[in-house]
Amino acid sequence: MSDDQNKPSPRSGIGMLILIVGLTLYAFLAAGIGNLLDDFGLTIQMIYYLIAGIVWIFPVKKLLQWMGGQ
Repeated sequence: MSDDQNKPSPRSGIGMLILIVGLTLYAFLAAGIGNLLDDFGLTIQMIYYLIAGIVWIFPVKKLLQWMGGQ
């Protein structure tokens, strides 16, 4: 195994920065929108948080694939 295989690619650092900043912004945005739903029923809030809790997975999956070079 050569040293090149053990070195992380520049994509890893860029991807981690995007991941940290992006997920932080997404969490604040999702919580802010959730606060607007206070006047709605508990069922609507639960559906929103369920969807908001799942949606972030899809762009993160693509980002992780990009970071891995696939």
